[in-house]
Amino acid sequence: MTTMLSTILDKNKYVLIASAATLDLIILCVAWEWFVSPLRPGGSWLILKAVPLIVMLPGIWRAKVYTMQWGTMLILIYTTEALVRISESGWNFWMALLELVFSVTIFISLLLYLKPIKAEAKAKAKMNPHTKQ
Repeated sequence: MTTMLSTILDKNKYVLIASAATLDLIILCVAWEWFVSPLRPGGSWLILKAVPLIVMLPGIWRAKVYTMQWGTMLILIYTTEALVRISESGWNFWMALLELVFSVTIFISLLLYLKPIKAEAKAKAKMNPHTKQ
């Protein structure tokens, strides 16, 4: 238990925030389309929108730069869905609002984590002019 806690505490704060928000967004997507306010009674196939997030979560947790890069693009789909569905009433409004908060949190956390990595890569490229850009 202590090693698991120390592993979590040793993580970068942006990785932790992005991982937690991604897990929250997965739970939200499943709950929203399964039983809170599905498009059809009894649930809908829209529940599958959680699958890309499930694929992305391990890479974010392990701080894989490539996963975080494509994750920033993927998460914009969820932000867009939230912005479209926020105009609905009832539970859909609240679920869309939560989806918006989680997706923007993920996006910003990933960008803040990747910013110094990108700056370092640019500095290395400048120092070695023979590399392709």
